[in-house]
Amino acid sequence: MKKTTTSSLGFAASALLLASAAFADGLKITNVAIAPRDAKTATVTFDIAWTNAYRFDSFHDAAWVFFKVRPDAKSAWQHARLTADKVVNPTGFSSGEGTPLEFVVPGGDEGFVGMFVRLAKDGRGAVSAQKVTAVVDLSILKPETRNLKPEVRAFGIEMAYVAEGPFYLGSSVRRINCFYEYQETGTNIPPYHVTGVGAIPTGKQKGKLWALGFLPEDNGQIPAAFPNGYAAFYCMKFPYFTQSFYADFLNTLTVDQAKKRWYADGQGREIQRTGTAPDYTYTPTSPDARTAWLSWEDHARVAAWAGLRPLSELEFEKAVRGLDAPEGTDAGLSFYGLQEVNVGDAYERQVTVATAEGRKFTGTHGRGIAELPADWPSAVKGGVAYRGNFFRYRKYSGVGHFTTGGRAPDSNPKADRFSGNFFSQMDLFAGCRIARTAPAGDTIAAAGLAARFDASVVRPLARLAAPVKVDKLPDGLGKPVAVLGTTETLFPANSRCLMKYQERVLWNGPADLSGKVYLAWDGEALLVGAEVTDDQHVNTQKGDSLWNGDAIQFGVVTPKSVHWNLAVALTTNGVAVHQFVGGSDALFKTLECNVTRDDAAKLTRYGVRLPLAAIGLAPGDTFGFDTLICDGDDNKGMRHNMRMAEGISYPFRTELYPRFVLAK
Repeated sequence: MKKTTTSSLGFAASALLLASAAFADGLKITNVAIAPRDAKTATVTFDIAWTNAYRFDSFHDAAWVFFKVRPDAKSAWQHARLTADKVVNPTGFSSGEGTPLEFVVPGGDEGFVGMFVRLAKDGRGAVSAQKVTAVVDLSILKPETRNLKPEVRAFGIEMAYVAEGPFYLGSSVRRINCFYEYQETGTNIPPYHVTGVGAIPTGKQKGKLWALGFLPEDNGQIPAAFPNGYAAFYCMKFPYFTQSFYADFLNTLTVDQAKKRWYADGQGREIQRTGTAPDYTYTPTSPDARTAWLSWEDHARVAAWAGLRPLSELEFEKAVRGLDAPEGTDAGLSFYGLQEVNVGDAYERQVTVATAEGRKFTGTHGRGIAELPADWPSAVKGGVAYRGNFFRYRKYSGVGHFTTGGRAPDSNPKADRFSGNFFSQMDLFAGCRIARTAPAGDTIAAAGLAARFDASVVRPLARLAAPVKVDKLPDGLGKPVAVLGTTETLFPANSRCLMKYQERVLWNGPADLSGKVYLAWDGEALLVGAEVTDDQHVNTQKGDSLWNGDAIQFGVVTPKSVHWNLAVALTTNGVAVHQFVGGSDALFKTLECNVTRDDAAKLTRYGVRLPLAAIGLAPGDTFGFDTLICDGDDNKGMRHNMRMAEGISYPFRTELYPRFVLAK
């Protein structure tokens, strides 16, 4: 289907009904049209839609949108660069009609090859926008061809934003070849904390990054230029290309290029080739289904053609785990909204730090052509790792490998043609997420990450001038020690956005659940307070189920390692307290608590007095404290919660509790 516009330059536009990949969230770009703007630029208009968009603070998804043009049907497709005078919402870009959108155009030497399209304001839901406008630079076309009615195609890939910030590498339990922080004695394998950009020292020396196998360089380093995960980046939501998207890729290549990327006994079973050379057409049999039998080079060529780059194995752990420390099997959910992590039957390929070939990667982006930048690694030379689901890889099979921390070398990098043997069939299941470093100048980065407590930092608590009665709390406690109300403080991960196979009631922003946590002492007691904004307050529970509704739960760890953990709630039967663990029943018998609810203001106020003698604290003592705010909007129980830090939910990990000292 084609539509022609009348203009002095004779432009024509091709409407591409399924030009972009229709992923599980249904991304579609349709009704693509081009019109002259001036001698060197043109406007491209299109409609865009996808189902599960989200944006809260810096947490958001986006569609990576890019264009290909050609002067006529007999010419080769060329990548169209955008023209932008600023990074966010450049002049001439418009969301048209429907869902308000925002545009982010990476610039610089590797820029202007595409744009991120995302919600313009906080919220979630389906995107449906018509007559969206972008500006493209047509100087790539020879002057003598610009009047030959050039055609345009639009393509899109769903991406998730991974914000700048620290994260952990490794696992809380042994996983095959997992990373850890090297210890000179003992058998502990604590996770390694990446706290900034720059080189990461590696080796069998205390405090350096090491692994149980598939090792980085001993007494070496991961170069500063390697994408180590700390900086912000965008990553594909899903670990595969759909047949529709891969067919579109093939249809824009030259005959010789497409011949190397299509295999009759591989993708040819799903993507049919018709016509005769040089006029081949590739058509998907199941447009929304995953493209099987792709090699590392296939994935890399698509990344370069799209103006993106491969993902590093360090970035993978960051994108899945986020700010959280590894815990248990550490599988299935992604902090930043990646879909199908460690589930299904697709493992993923990423750039590894275990070889010199992998470590040469500097994160260079593709230029919109199917040629690989010089720093991109070769799988044949060992630059690629398997991550994620190893179920189909018998040597590494087992439930313990459905994890984020497990790693393995790419054992079969060239198995991209189906021949009936096991290792060739493995590429049926090979996935890959491609990425792009977030551009400088993006205003959403200013939203930042919620402050996370470092358990190694001790924060002083000043003594109040006089005792405070429990019914006066949390008034009089000064500034809150924590403000909770962003996605970084929200748990579990699948409360942040809709996740395939892991559906859950979703958080709808600070009005749904947020809060301030207060902590102080008055010479007689430790004082805990909270002000919780909650649209519905419901708790029908009692006893050890008190957490399973609107409530607060908190833990205190004394210098003698006694752990007290309690929940306080306003239930249908009044104020209730339950002690989960503790040194005795002395605290339970002597504490005082008060909970009030203001339905008009949607505010619940908690106050708790914990006698120092009952806890086992004295002036000058350093102790651990953590709390979570539980949200239960109906009698079905807790929907999600906000936490100061990890470790407060069962099984308790008190070493992660923030530290405070009772200042004398």
